[in-house]
Amino acid sequence: MRVIPKKDRAIVEKLNMVKRHMRPGAQNRQGGILEKESPIHVSNLMLVCSKCTDPTRVGYRILDDQQKVRFCKKCNEIIE
Repeated sequence: MRVIPKKDRAIVEKLNMVKRHMRPGAQNRQGGILEKESPIHVSNLMLVCSKCTDPTRVGYRILDDQQKVRFCKKCNEIIE
């Protein structure tokens, strides 16, 4: 959903959910328990391969035209 580059963190939808207990506010804010996503460190994220549709580790390969590209370690497909 969002990346925080200064802290090397990202917020991923429906992942790392935390509960926050809120008190009713003066401006029609309803109290109760709210669930929201918490930031997670970017080192704990993985790319999803478009061919095998699985989270995968990434390798690097240099093509014939000296271009460095990433590839899926599971199916050897180049990731764009």
